[in-house]
Amino acid sequence: MSITSEEHALLDAIERRQHALVEAVQELVRINTVNPYSGEDAGGSEAAGQDAVEAHLRTLGAETRRFDPPADTYTRAGVIGPRNRSWEDRPNLVGEWSFGDSSPESPGPSLIVVGHIDTVGVQGMDDPFGARLRDGRIWGRGTSDCKGGLGVGLAAIEAVLPRGRELRGRVTFLSVVDEECNGSGAGIIACALAGIRADAAVSVDGEGLEIIHGCNGVVTADLLVHGKPGHAALGNGVNAIEKGIRVAEAIRRFGNARRRRRPECLLNLGVFHGGTLPAVIPGQARLSLNVVYEIAEAREAKGRTGVWGGRLVWDAFAEAVRAAEAGDEWLREHPSELVWVKDLVPYEVPTDAPVVREMSAAARDVLGREPEVRKMRAWTDSCWLQVLADTPIVVFGPAKEDVVHGPEEHVEVRDLVLAAKSLALYLYRTLRITL
Repeated sequence: MSITSEEHALLDAIERRQHALVEAVQELVRINTVNPYSGEDAGGSEAAGQDAVEAHLRTLGAETRRFDPPADTYTRAGVIGPRNRSWEDRPNLVGEWSFGDSSPESPGPSLIVVGHIDTVGVQGMDDPFGARLRDGRIWGRGTSDCKGGLGVGLAAIEAVLPRGRELRGRVTFLSVVDEECNGSGAGIIACALAGIRADAAVSVDGEGLEIIHGCNGVVTADLLVHGKPGHAALGNGVNAIEKGIRVAEAIRRFGNARRRRRPECLLNLGVFHGGTLPAVIPGQARLSLNVVYEIAEAREAKGRTGVWGGRLVWDAFAEAVRAAEAGDEWLREHPSELVWVKDLVPYEVPTDAPVVREMSAAARDVLGREPEVRKMRAWTDSCWLQVLADTPIVVFGPAKEDVVHGPEEHVEVRDLVLAAKSLALYLYRTLRITL
């Protein structure tokens, strides 16, 4: 599709105001919004970040509201999520604009733009909240994941607003909490539970200006391996670390077998803790791991159990661990405690769905090349809008994949501008009144 003169004017407006886009991202990065479950004493406040985003939304004329996810968010949604997690004073933020003379019979399209305000911790970073602009890049925690994306969403909407008389429909902007740090997307789940839905959605938590139209699922398990504490010099105990190694070997074999059949389905044993002192035989060891699974496995689970998710992976994993423990006299009598911490489900929007085709076309016309359209190997909380709110969603944003969560996190200014132009063009074309 060729770009019209009106669309050129839209894109030129973003180009002229790229300094404002940079300043908005810098402002957000300078606010510490580290997730309280980061494992660090970083003292972040998602609410403070939402204050800044809300100020931008109000400047743009949005009707805004906030709400904390309910304490029983996961239970209400039928989702397996981390236990004992609190969302008090961690509000989701909603901004809305309506265009044209909509009516119940002809309301016009409804669109959602969504990103998350929380970040991972800052360990190893020299200046995580400095938001320095250097070499055409903004540096700091959240620049790529996902405050750069939030800035893109705000800039795209700002560019479209002056052409409001040409538009009809509704745009909802969501800045959500608790995507990071072992979160299961409680913020976006709460939005779905609150009835927020649309004809289509774009998550700005994307990378490389690619169109992401789905993701794999991820399950997280904790295992507590029991030994018998005692005095190291007397040898009068059972070493839980040694027994944990036996369990870890079973986990490794299970992961290797899965990877041979499903190359994208990696297993990562990320935690192995045990013991207190060299003089004490450890009585417990704790292991924690992630297992990636494919959408085909979720479909099969739905057919067998009635629940979309990783239940069949749970069962296969438990069987592998118990089989290994059965070969050890102590573990046979004292099996490890296995708890499933979370099940982050997969989703997929067909590549011929309007949101995929139209967002791809907008990006192509801006970038001057075909954007890659693919599924994410890992997971995105975008899944919940499709699974729980029947809203087809793609992920598109400016992030630099190889620096996300790392000490050198940054985002390129040019990518911010290109992402904002692409999103603005998609919004304008979708909402534009056609005769």
